[in-house]
Amino acid sequence: MAKALKNFVTKMLKSLLTEWLEDFLILIGVVIVLYNTYQHFGNVIGNYVLGAIFLLFGFAFAKR
Repeated sequence: MAKALKNFVTKMLKSLLTEWLEDFLILIGVVIVLYNTYQHFGNVIGNYVLGAIFLLFGFAFAKR
């Protein structure tokens, strides 16, 4: 029982630190870039940056 629990916790932490943390950091980076773009340059350029970021993510995920 203890070995099964240890394996479960180890798998969960490994998954959390490799997959979820990576996605979370990407999301935080996108939010920071978009926030600063909207604040300093306005809505039009902010929308173009948002579109470019989504295109880049789409291409990156399509290659996986």
